[in-house]
Amino acid sequence: MQLQEMAREYRSNTALLELRVKQLQTARRRAGQSEVKYRLKQRINCLQVMINENRKTAFVLEHYYDRGGDAHENRKAV
Repeated sequence: MQLQEMAREYRSNTALLELRVKQLQTARRRAGQSEVKYRLKQRINCLQVMINENRKTAFVLEHYYDRGGDAHENRKAV
C-alpha cells in the first residue's frame, strides 16, 4: 500500500468517526439523566482526539515527500 492510499484510508476512517460523533451528540441532547450525558460527552471527547490524530496522520502521509517529510510534523492538519 502506498502512502497516498494510506492517507485516503485515514481520511475515510475520519469521516466515519465524525459521523459517530454526530450520532453521539444527538443522543446526548436527547438524554435525560446527567450521568448519561456525562458519559456520552466523554466518548465524544475520545473520538475527537482520534479524529484529530487521523487528520494529522493523513496530512503527514499526503505530504511525506514534500521537503523531507518531517517538515510538516508540527503543522496543523485541516
